[in-house]
Amino acid sequence: MTAKQDKKLFLFDIDSTLLRAEGATRKAMLRAFYDIFRAKQSIDTISFHGRTDPELFQEAAVMIQGRRLDDAEYAAMTERYIVLLPEELAKSTFRLMPGVTQLLQHLADEKNTILGLETGNLEASAYLKLKRGDIDHYFSFGGFGSDSEDRTELVRIAIERGRRLNSDNISNKKIFLIGDSPNDVIAGRNAGINTLAVGTGLATKEQLLAESPSYYLNDLSDVDEFMKCVGL
Repeated sequence: MTAKQDKKLFLFDIDSTLLRAEGATRKAMLRAFYDIFRAKQSIDTISFHGRTDPELFQEAAVMIQGRRLDDAEYAAMTERYIVLLPEELAKSTFRLMPGVTQLLQHLADEKNTILGLETGNLEASAYLKLKRGDIDHYFSFGGFGSDSEDRTELVRIAIERGRRLNSDNISNKKIFLIGDSPNDVIAGRNAGINTLAVGTGLATKEQLLAESPSYYLNDLSDVDEFMKCVGL
């Protein structure tokens, strides 16, 4: 088997898998609604865990405006959100999750590994968050909320981009999705790839295991254990 055929693709979720920016997304979104519509209302009851940004914008719009955003309104909202997010990230209680920097560097040093993203964040907001943690340079592609509201579809998009950028038809059995929510596990399973659930988000271990991930780790701090799971 050639080295090219031996490549493995890793798709990482961002929020609560790689990092946490407590409240930054919610606050920037709420400010964007105020700036565009002069509407000020709490969206604290909306669960952001494992969701895509398009879903969240539309759910917030229904809560605040009583209806979904049309295309022009959605474009204006997301544009304003991207402008506001860096300020909220700077003010937030921001941290990388345990072991993230060491793991990403270890994977990057491997010869036949490809690192990508699968995240409900818009592409622009995804890279703003990664840059805040100085880990943006590890990732050059992914599937994003700006690609699709449906998480399984954005995982499929990430896979195709990874294959295309690397001129390699990497088999699904050599692709691993790493995420902290049941929605990550479900999307990875629906896309036909391996899933590694991490217990660093809001979901309990029992909730994650109920979705039958391929592997489970409490966090990403044990690089050796991660490598054992993924066969490196």
